[in-house]
Amino acid sequence: MKICGIGDLFIPAEYIENGFRKNNLETQTIDWDTGTFEKLQEINLLIEQNDCEAYDVPDYLLERIKDAEILITQFCPVNRKVIDNCPNLKIIGILRGGYENINIEYAASKGITVFNTPGRNADAVADFTVGAIICEARNIARGHYGIKTGKWIREYPNSGIIPDMSGRIVGLIGFGEIGRKTAQRLRGFDMNIIVFDPYCNDFPEYVKSVDLKTLISESDFVSLHARLTEDNRHLINAELISLMKPTAYVINTSRAALIDEAALCKALKAKKIAGAFLDVFEDEPPGLDHPLVQLENVTLTPHMAGGSNDAFLNSPVKLAVELNKYLCNKPCRGIIKS
Repeated sequence: MKICGIGDLFIPAEYIENGFRKNNLETQTIDWDTGTFEKLQEINLLIEQNDCEAYDVPDYLLERIKDAEILITQFCPVNRKVIDNCPNLKIIGILRGGYENINIEYAASKGITVFNTPGRNADAVADFTVGAIICEARNIARGHYGIKTGKWIREYPNSGIIPDMSGRIVGLIGFGEIGRKTAQRLRGFDMNIIVFDPYCNDFPEYVKSVDLKTLISESDFVSLHARLTEDNRHLINAELISLMKPTAYVINTSRAALIDEAALCKALKAKKIAGAFLDVFEDEPPGLDHPLVQLENVTLTPHMAGGSNDAFLNSPVKLAVELNKYLCNKPCRGIIKS
């Protein structure tokens, strides 16, 4: 079968070729030229906030992939235009866990099987989340910034309530691969781990499943790891934030819209909670005049939690393994049901 891969600035064509070749699958590849990382993130945000039909895939890509039977992509959209352009298309493979950039329903109507790569950056995000918890609670970024700007800062927004991690309660919202790996790591800090995930019924013995209000009211750290859907948009709203301990922290390395950003900002400004660490925003980049940027009790990073080199390099390998199983009629992971 003819395999075509669309590379981008994070997973270039070379990574796709090498990853698939390790699994004896040869690909023809082309890089999607978005110019800059900022432009690529802008397109990603456009698709996340609308859908994959919001972006018009350039003609030079359509020409190169028109004969594809298997199409591999990370961020480049596969919408109606792309699918109609590829009459022989049988399989779409996505080099990430999300699939917002694929028109799943239209693909299904054409009999096209869609794969994602579950857990492809789970280690990267879980590692980052642990770092985010420590960074925010212990003022690491603020201390670093102080020294870089000639200040020796000893008083912080949470002075007087700076916690150790041992014995504290961390609440994980979402218990997929990232949530599980985060729990595994936090267990090593002797933390008490509670979880809210209505779609999961398989929890390890060191994790306690609770309802959302219990998690919010009992946790010292609330960390989000859920996939964004129309049902959970602004899941963490003003009412739930009002239930949090005044010494608690919010950590979001998942999707910005899981939190009512305005409500969180209001609570942080009034110091109703101790702080927050946010890697994602409803508008990216947020800009210097964004209310969150003006606050002292929040640490902000530019949507980088999943961006380790290992995650990008290994994604094609992981997808190729599952695709190979599928082509050999063996059980496999990652098939998306429309």
